Amino acid sequence: MQCEECVKLNLSVKGSYHCSNSCYVDAWEKHKVYHRYAAETVSETLSNNQQEVRNVKSYGPDKYWPESDFVVGSSSDKNEKVMEPDGKIWIKVGSSKSYAPTEHDIGHHLRLECAAVDCSMGTNITPVNITVTDPVIYPPAHPPRSTIKCVWKSWNSGLEAHSSSDLTFSVLSYNILAGIYAIDILCLQEVQRDHFEDLLKPALAKCGYSVLYKTKTKEVYTPNQYTIDGCATFYRHDKFKEIVKYELEYDKSALPFVEALEPELKKAGRFRLLKDNVALVVILERVKNEECFDGNQPRICVANTHIHASEKFPDVKWFQVVSLINGLEKIANSKIPLLICGDLNSLPLSNPHSFLSKGILQSVPNKENDPLGVYQYFWPCPTYTLKSAYASFFQSDGIEEQQRRKMDSETMEPIFTNFTSEFTGTLDYIFFTVNSLRLESVLELLDKEALGSGLPSPQWSSDHIALMGSFTFTLERSSYQGQRLLPCLPSPWRTAAAR
Repeated sequence: MQCEECVKLNLSVKGSYHCSNSCYVDAWEKHKVYHRYAAETVSETLSNNQQEVRNVKSYGPDKYWPESDFVVGSSSDKNEKVMEPDGKIWIKVGSSKSYAPTEHDIGHHLRLECAAVDCSMGTNITPVNITVTDPVIYPPAHPPRSTIKCVWKSWNSGLEAHSSSDLTFSVLSYNILAGIYAIDILCLQEVQRDHFEDLLKPALAKCGYSVLYKTKTKEVYTPNQYTIDGCATFYRHDKFKEIVKYELEYDKSALPFVEALEPELKKAGRFRLLKDNVALVVILERVKNEECFDGNQPRICVANTHIHASEKFPDVKWFQVVSLINGLEKIANSKIPLLICGDLNSLPLSNPHSFLSKGILQSVPNKENDPLGVYQYFWPCPTYTLKSAYASFFQSDGIEEQQRRKMDSETMEPIFTNFTSEFTGTLDYIFFTVNSLRLESVLELLDKEALGSGLPSPQWSSDHIALMGSFTFTLERSSYQGQRLLPCLPSPWRTAAAR
């Protein structure tokens, strides 16, 4: 159930949801404190030039509600404006654990008021400490991330990669849009529908991209409207053409399993497994070029997905990843190279990651993590070998120490792709079939020092960082003919014919 007061106060959507009525009642004493402090923070108008002051949300970190009773409040007796004896006017811009200055703050001082608060009474229990900053300055421009060439002394696929640049392409995966590094294929996750229609679709269409979009299956109510997000895939139409598109709704793939459960487990099964996440899969074919005289062009299958986020449901993450792999198995059997891009919401060495990278179950779940017995019923063995692009880069020859320090030597993955004040770790990946594609380069990783206290920030628009890889086809041309036979994927996969 969703708290309507949170919606009215423009609070965190994730923090507004509760799993049941009793959960909501149990959390209410702490929960109502956030309502009170959020209500205190409103937009003001600067008296000098009538410039509209932006809304600043007055809750804590956007991704999670704080676990403690700590709340930062204003000492200004609930007034949004405070005038000092010297005539200075201070305007309240937020009540939170952290605050990142924006362009509206440039040239102005910031004042932090901090005190310990008795949450049960809403009163200060310590004197107010006040700190005033120097004027906010323009942030330095951050340099664009460079691509790093992979050096291979030997390639274990046993196949020689085609040297023609026409058979090399780049793919970028990101949980929200940033700068485009002349990308051939762009996979975005958590793209809000109105942002897609109003901004991304027309802008990228002008840049020569064809667009595909698949929304999640459930809308979320945000202030004044329902919104929905999804996965968006863009590709350069001068390099590729769409052959067929598949859409996978994970709640529909889970429904047969839920209906087969014992009657006493069905209600829990629906709540646990019927999540709104989706996958968008497209088979692309290289646009005809002079290199191919037999008329056969190589094809590539690109899967773009956003897996369920809650760490309380590892079996759901596992189920969704396995459902995706089951369908892609049929495509791989057609000798079509695979790319899997997305926010998997799974750490390195977790069961979803280990299954994709090694085809194994890393750890046997207990009853608490697998109350429905999902793992024992879904245990496919993929016939193709996948590898993470950045793990492959870590194993390449001549990787510089500067980049090696940004990666975990045990998992061979980046130390982080998601970086906030509450969480730092790797959740995003690009997987590829090693027998049909060779990694040529990747986008350099970032270090924490360059990102400050966390993301998003005025310089970086998402709490995720973008991943990118450039690949070359390694299949022999004789294999292209086998790619002509398109697989028929079972329900609940939905097929859209080529346009």
